[in-house]
This record gives sequence, C-alpha cells and structure tokens, in this order.
Amino acid sequence: MYHPNQLLVSLDSTLCEFTIGANSTIYIFGGEPFPEERHIDWNFVSSDKELIAEAKQKWAAQTFDKVKGDEIEFIPYPSFPKK
Repeated sequence: MYHPNQLLVSLDSTLCEFTIGANSTIYIFGGEPFPEERHIDWNFVSSDKELIAEAKQKWAAQTFDKVKGDEIEFIPYPSFPKK
C-alpha cells in the first residue's frame, strides 16, 4: 500500500501498476534519462554544480526575481545535518 506524499521510483515500467482511489491526485514523470549527470541540492537541480552554488548564493542574498502573487515569507536555505 502507498501513502500520501510518497515518491515511487521504478526503473522497470512493468512494476508501475497501481489502483488509484477516488479523489486522488498523482503526478507521473518519465522518459529517457538525461545523457549528463544531474545534481540536486535542496530545490536546485542542474548538470553544473557551479550553477547550483551560484543559485544558493542568490537565494541567500534574496536576489531571485519574485513570483507575481506569491506573498510567502522568505524560506532560508536549510542546514542539513552532517553525515
């Protein structure tokens, strides 16, 4: 059984069978993998780690363009526990 807010990842499309209950919302992503390696850091995704570092600096400085109609307060970059 799957639960709300659960992310499912399958490398074999034949393993992606499920029944959707009433009033469910699902998001399906798929396709061929990118040819280059992708890097993810919080909300930043790029094939270039330098671009992610620049985005983190811009986020901290709050220099990204504002989203029209989005009045949410600034959310700081999270401090993740060291591994």
